[in-house]
Amino acid sequence: MERMICELYLKIQIMMEIWKRKRQPGCERMIIVVGSTNFDTVMRVKSLTRDGETTAAKRIQQYLGGKGANQAVGVAKLGSKCCFMTSFGSDWTGKFLSSKFSEFNISLYSQHSNDLSGQAFIEVNDAGMNRIIVYSGANALLDETFLDQYSHILERADLILLQGEVPWDTNLHILKTYGKKCPIVLDPAPAIPEMLVGIEKATFVTPNESEFSILSGKQYNSLEEILEGAKDFQKKFRITLVLKLGKNGCAFFSDTDSFIVSPINGLKVVDTTGAGDSFNAAFAVALEMGYEIRKAIKYAVFVSGISTMNEGTSSAMPTDIEVQALEKKLSGDQPKLIELQEIDKHFRTFKTFP
Repeated sequence: MERMICELYLKIQIMMEIWKRKRQPGCERMIIVVGSTNFDTVMRVKSLTRDGETTAAKRIQQYLGGKGANQAVGVAKLGSKCCFMTSFGSDWTGKFLSSKFSEFNISLYSQHSNDLSGQAFIEVNDAGMNRIIVYSGANALLDETFLDQYSHILERADLILLQGEVPWDTNLHILKTYGKKCPIVLDPAPAIPEMLVGIEKATFVTPNESEFSILSGKQYNSLEEILEGAKDFQKKFRITLVLKLGKNGCAFFSDTDSFIVSPINGLKVVDTTGAGDSFNAAFAVALEMGYEIRKAIKYAVFVSGISTMNEGTSSAMPTDIEVQALEKKLSGDQPKLIELQEIDKHFRTFKTFP
């Protein structure tokens, strides 16, 4: 009963903040994404390249990418109004990338630097697993001076999405300035230890397994170990932790609640590269729509699962129509939500870790 009351209180806090902003006359509300834009080069290979090995790519494709851009596109394709603040280089890729956002009706606020635009080089094997190398380029120059020019836009946010592909000082500035004004979802990807200073200012923190290992400073050899580590981490930093577990689903930890959501069964996985960004975009949209936290996590797991059925990153983000179509095909109990205290009974239904 106490957990339900506290969860309801958290939902009311978030929704009251959104409702108050939407009530302001002449002030249109939106989800604001602050983050990176990359030019993604994706190489399809039979197996991921090992040390000292030369591997032939079966196919090469190029996309709009970057965690910020992916999440902005994900939000827009799911039907929410989105504003995106980012940085481009003054090269041909910068011109190409900046032109893509109008296709999704995204309000774009950008700066242009003399550096190259961000780039990502991605290997994807036949099982859909990936290995990624990122060059930050112009993304490393996205700073608070630029963002402060648009403080009047940021003040209108229903919710803000952040990621780790821009300087941590930039994210920390957003957290300090707007953390008490609207919900902020922080995706610490890639993770760095410096994030531990200020991470508690985020409303939700959403690492995957490898990012959580970096933040916690520990390696985990089983699902049981990482769940125990997540509980300890949450208590230490008093954050609301949403731990993305890939093929094992997602776990949630707060001061008042903990549970795990299993992945969707029966999907043909093609490429997992954009799954984490799709999760965060869907989670933000669900919160804006007023979903209670458990339903929001289930929706995010569902949407991220759909994204693995398509190639690419931003191109793999599903639309709300695609989500609705798959919901009709699958049974109503997918994905399943399991209370954490009952997880031992369900370990056999999960795949091995990691």
